[in-house]
Amino acid sequence: MPVESSKKVVEVDGRRRRPWALASQENLLNSAIEEIAASGFERARLSDIAKRAGMTPGSIYTWFENKEDLFQAALQHALSNQLQKNQEVLADADIDNSFLRQIAALVPRNHQDDAPTNAQQLLIECYYAAWRDPKAREKLLDGIESQRQMYISIFEEGQEQGVVDNEISATSLATFLLSLHTGLAMLSLAGVPRISDSEWVTIYARLADAFRAR
Repeated sequence: MPVESSKKVVEVDGRRRRPWALASQENLLNSAIEEIAASGFERARLSDIAKRAGMTPGSIYTWFENKEDLFQAALQHALSNQLQKNQEVLADADIDNSFLRQIAALVPRNHQDDAPTNAQQLLIECYYAAWRDPKAREKLLDGIESQRQMYISIFEEGQEQGVVDNEISATSLATFLLSLHTGLAMLSLAGVPRISDSEWVTIYARLADAFRAR
């Protein structure tokens, strides 16, 4: 996290920066997210990212060591933002106490959007990067696991309340539902029509019955 000194200099990753310069870093990260979402992790180029940000390619190296460093930071940034949005959804007063309704609110999700969002696409790229690049996996795995932990916590709370069957592992249930949502997101990104919210009501009702404590 940035640490601000008494001389109004911000320390970021061991390097001293002026506070106003943080806007440039945020701009680069957001531009990288947009470019990766549009072109894919492997095809995105620094020159195109810099163009989106209204900066020169050389200015990227002010913040990031190389292309991989920027891409990994952008993926982490997108994942962190999406996790925060999920937490806000779960805290919404309109979300009832149904554990499956809470699960349905988690990522990847875009039930109020007409098309896959940049964040949703970056999450898929995040999985791909962690699969193909051991160095990226080392940086991204904690964020990916945080995403799964949100699912686990919901099921564990349900078991404590006596509404989720304790004979089924909360971790297994969480991994199953996360993989289902991830697979649906990939199908949506590939152009397969998304299942409507109304159709999901019956599906989730049946799943809830299957997972409930007897």
